[in-house]
Amino acid sequence: MSGQGSISHYFPGANTPQGFYSLYDNIAGLSANKIFVIKGGPGVGKSTFMKKLAADLLEQGYDVEFHHCSADNNSIDALYIPAGDIALLDGTAPHVVDPKHPGAVDEIINLGDFWNEAAMRAPANKATILKYTRGCNFRFKRANDCLKAAKAYLEEWQAYFAECLDTGAVARCSEDLIAEILPARLAKAGSARRLFASAITYDGPKVVLSSLMDELSHRYVIQGEPGTGKAAIVGRIADAALARGYSLDIFHCPMYPDRLDHIRIRELGVGVITSAWPHTYEAQEGDTVIDTAAFVDGAKLAGYAADLEAAKEGFFKAIDREMHHLRLAKATHDELEKQYVPHMNFAGIEALRVQTLDRILALIAERQMEAAD
Repeated sequence: MSGQGSISHYFPGANTPQGFYSLYDNIAGLSANKIFVIKGGPGVGKSTFMKKLAADLLEQGYDVEFHHCSADNNSIDALYIPAGDIALLDGTAPHVVDPKHPGAVDEIINLGDFWNEAAMRAPANKATILKYTRGCNFRFKRANDCLKAAKAYLEEWQAYFAECLDTGAVARCSEDLIAEILPARLAKAGSARRLFASAITYDGPKVVLSSLMDELSHRYVIQGEPGTGKAAIVGRIADAALARGYSLDIFHCPMYPDRLDHIRIRELGVGVITSAWPHTYEAQEGDTVIDTAAFVDGAKLAGYAADLEAAKEGFFKAIDREMHHLRLAKATHDELEKQYVPHMNFAGIEALRVQTLDRILALIAERQMEAAD
């Protein structure tokens, strides 16, 4: 191959009011060619292992998906290589992954084989590891408490708009968009790959919509306050697209992980995006922008103005507290990693990485030969 491969970005999980919500099963499909499950403690180099593999694959012209950690956007929890239908997954908590088809598809790469266990078990080091592990878990729990509080304020915020919403107008808008976006029924069953396109991290909201939507031929950008029907519109379009046989990339909401925020229909080159904090998206020239404020009775809403502002203020204060605890969790996790780094054989890990790269390239070559036959 010639030329540099391209990178697309995703979040395979999210910190939600329900706790950590995993969509890791969607990184590679049920018919995946190969899955490497990477095990090992903090600081053993799992993310670096994957990033270096990605750099080599990109240099050889292969596209790579980066699946980022929802707690630390600079770290990656998984790679996916479409050319070979190959995934590498961080299989440690909170997104524990175990092989479903050991040997036939899945294989464990245990970077714990490269640490000095005697040094790790030394009393002082062991005590420090236990202390920082408890501290990290404590901070994540407090962050989740704050996220639950934020959800309560968000539901109050939504309720005022929902009380003033013309639901008939929302339904009509949905039907108009379905008629415009989905011109035909395909002779196949629809399918969906479900992931996240945003996360609230220790460093604030992180959004990867640009890498997923910018190259599409057209985008429908739906903007508006919480409770104004955005999710209902996206959900109805997604249901209709699946019923008509289209393959969708569906991106879920970190606050309501069962709810849809965005969809991408690659067969049509179309994206439907909800643009609202924390996942704002700047519409490009030619995009269709729908503002759901048009469906709200402004005069009626004015009667709730004071309570609405109080709910908004409470929401953002709770989010700020969540990020405060996430920052402390990150700092504690950084200290935990320091306990592992001095006791790792990174030269051995690098040799294993090179071997793994060779195996991945061989698997890609096999897949390409199969496609050519």
